[in-house]
Amino acid sequence: MKKESRIVKRRVERAHRELMKIFMKSPVTNIKFTKNRVSFNFYGHKISDRITVKKQPHVGEWSRRIGKIVIDRYFCDKDKRKEFKSLCIHEAVERFLVKTYGLNTDNEAHPVAKKKEREYLESVNGNWKGHELRVYWDWHKQGEK
Repeated sequence: MKKESRIVKRRVERAHRELMKIFMKSPVTNIKFTKNRVSFNFYGHKISDRITVKKQPHVGEWSRRIGKIVIDRYFCDKDKRKEFKSLCIHEAVERFLVKTYGLNTDNEAHPVAKKKEREYLESVNGNWKGHELRVYWDWHKQGEK
């Protein structure tokens, strides 16, 4: 029985790794922003979330309870409009993966969302390194690791 359970566990882990590879390769398409909403297609699903901008301790986060994305107003300046949009995509992808597929937020959904954020920012000729540094320092000002 132990041997069978190890085999099953390995098969599940292998299938999970393959699913993660598919998520990493799947493009975010048909991106649309309105005043307080982001919508796009990802992995055959239409994703649409409300966006709220306010002063908050984290760069961005999503709410399980009320189903919206909250972005820190620091990233809403005209200078950072591309970064703001990429953060919205990041949070929406992360929320979708956790909610729909039950992925772990930090270890599984976050890396996929970060890749999609980077792909979007680079597609609109944004500065990924500068954005990453601003997000990093904003996050660490709050004592996060």
